[in-house]
Order: sequence, then structure tokens, then C-alpha cells
Amino acid sequence: MRRADIAGTLAGIVVAILSCAVVAPVLLPDVPWPEAARDLLAARGLGETGASNLVSAIYLGYRAFDTLGETIVLLAALAGAVSLIGAARDTPLHGEEAGVAADRGDYRGPADKRRRLHTEIMDSIAGKLAPIVLLFGAYVMLYGHSSPGGGFQGGVVIASGVIFIAIGRRSGGIGRIGPRLTVFGPRALSRMEASAFAAIVLLSFPVSISAFEGLRAGASAVGVSVPAVSYIVALNVSIGLKVGSGVALMCVMMLGGESE
Repeated sequence: MRRADIAGTLAGIVVAILSCAVVAPVLLPDVPWPEAARDLLAARGLGETGASNLVSAIYLGYRAFDTLGETIVLLAALAGAVSLIGAARDTPLHGEEAGVAADRGDYRGPADKRRRLHTEIMDSIAGKLAPIVLLFGAYVMLYGHSSPGGGFQGGVVIASGVIFIAIGRRSGGIGRIGPRLTVFGPRALSRMEASAFAAIVLLSFPVSISAFEGLRAGASAVGVSVPAVSYIVALNVSIGLKVGSGVALMCVMMLGGESE
């Protein structure tokens, strides 16, 4: 056997063993559920974090550092996707592939294809749906502590709204927005993603929770009430902006908007 085949076989065996270890507690009836931890979180989650949605209370209030790891994985995946898109965009066509594209009147850049396929119907629909989708995404992101949703879900919805804007973009502008406003351009999206990721890093460390509690105590001393759930809301907003800007950046580049 070749080394690649041996490595693939060993990797498959390792994955199978790990999968069995994860699934075994669920399938074996003799393994008890961690009822004590479940009951403790159900009883104290709202009081300690202020979040009535226990899912948000757990992964943001008790496991914020683990959530930072999830955002790092997403950041690495998006960085790889953006790099591949940029490399594919810079690769010229050669030989028979170039001849076929020339016969069809096709262009290498997706931006040129987008201009040829753009219609007034597409512009009208995208212009009307984009604000609604962005508003709904902001709601899902801001109220994830009290209802199903949160930063990850709201960020994907926000990215969908940005994609609607990119699809309905007119020549020199963004949908129905003036051409000078580039808030949804690739540069602005990449800066927004970097800023949001920096905020997640600062908020995810345990010392940040202590600093937030000190801020709440100081605000209470001067008569200002800061809800305990504000910390989770801040994390949800940071995660939503990071996920939304990252996914939107990848999709805008796929649409050929990297030069705008």
C-alpha cells in the first residue's frame, strides 16, 4: 500500500474510534445523564447571567472562552476561502478553456458576468428585501439572550442582507445607496471583521467578566443600573458583526466585488 492509503486508513480508524467514544454515552442506557449539572444550570442560569435563553447563558455566560475558539475556527475557514477565491481570480485561462470562453463571449471576472445578467427586477427585489433582512438579522443578534438566536445566527442573516445589496448593486453604487457610500465594500467588511474579532478576544477572557462586574458595581454606586445580561448582549453583537462581515466578504468576493 502507498503511504497516502495507509495514512487515510489510519485517519479513518481514528475518526471511527473518536465517533464511538462520543456516541457511546448516548446509546448505552447504563450511562447516566449529568442531571446535577443540568439542574444547576436551569436553576441558576438566569440569575447569574441574566439570560432567559439558557443556550446563550451557557455558551456566552459560562463558556465564552470556548466560543472564542469557535470564532477562531470560523476565521481560519473564511481566510482560506477568501485566499482561494483570490487565487482563482488571478489565474488566467489558457488553451482550449480560453477559446471556449471567447466563443461564448464569456469573461473571466464574475463582475462582468454580473453586469450582463443584472436586471431591473433583480435590483428592485434586492433593494426592497435587503433592509428587511438586515433589520431581522439585527433583531436575532440583539435578542439572542431572551429568544432563540444570537450572534452566530444573526450574523448569517445580516450577511444575507449584504448579499442582497451586492446582487442588486447598480453601476457605481450599492443598490439604492449612493456610489460614495462603501460601507458594504470588501475593505469596510474586512475592517469590521477584524474589529469585531478583537472585541470578542477582549470579552472572552475571564478577566473581562471581572472587569464587567466591577463596571456594574461602579455604575450602581452612582445610581446607574447596568443589567447583568449586558455582557452577553455585547458578546452577541461582536460575534454577529464578525460572522456577518466575514461571510458577506466571502460572498461579495465570489460575486466579483473585490475591486470595489
